[in-house]
Amino acid sequence: MTKQILVVMSSESQLPMQEGKTHATGFYLNEFGVPAHKLVQEGYSLTIATPRGNRPALDAGSDTKDLFKNEEEYEQIKAFVNETLSGPIAKLADVTANLDQFDAVFLPGGHAPMIDLMSDADLGTVLRHFHEKAQPTALICHAPVALLAAQQDAAAYQQTLQGGQTPTASSFIYSGYKATVFSTPEEKDAEQGFEAPMQYYPEDALSAAGMTLHNGAKWTSNVVRDRELITGQNPMSDDEFVTVLLGALNEKAQDAGVNA
Repeated sequence: MTKQILVVMSSESQLPMQEGKTHATGFYLNEFGVPAHKLVQEGYSLTIATPRGNRPALDAGSDTKDLFKNEEEYEQIKAFVNETLSGPIAKLADVTANLDQFDAVFLPGGHAPMIDLMSDADLGTVLRHFHEKAQPTALICHAPVALLAAQQDAAAYQQTLQGGQTPTASSFIYSGYKATVFSTPEEKDAEQGFEAPMQYYPEDALSAAGMTLHNGAKWTSNVVRDRELITGQNPMSDDEFVTVLLGALNEKAQDAGVNA
């Protein structure tokens, strides 16, 4: 085990909505910060990558102590995130040549992955690598939609969704996998504060591609693991999510020790 984690985040900050409107977004503070902080505490180093190599934008709606256990944790995680993202940010294409250095890939949520990551060819390469190696692939909240990059024509799939139609996936490596994602009832709650309706819902996008979704009650922690894939439903899943991820990493480390 190299004790290195690849963290893939979106380069974008404006989600297209219906009626030609957009919604300001980015990554969710706790969905990145809580798992990332725990991974670092456990001795893992993080490589942050975005498609353009730019610093990812924070979703302002997530910058609140309400998503943390208490104000102390909020302040601690916010300081950790600011420090972490002040360091080098890799361009995603540049890390694809040396993926063997990483033990897992982690994608935080927020709506931003719905903009660019779900059709990003470099992310498709990353996902196929970890799938073939059966290494932990962990995505929380909206980030599981980025799994759709691992198919033959992800851009066409995304365009069909954005046009209000039901797409057909081609050569999708996660077809038949169990997962969870920010649920449609949760999205309809969140959508009430948006400038216009969503173009599509993450739950529908993954179901149409052949994934089996196991979503729990609204706004309660829910994590699903199927083979190498670990998914968390919503911001409330952050602690359980990283616990399951660390468990999967420990299993891989033990397997490597046995086979050494």
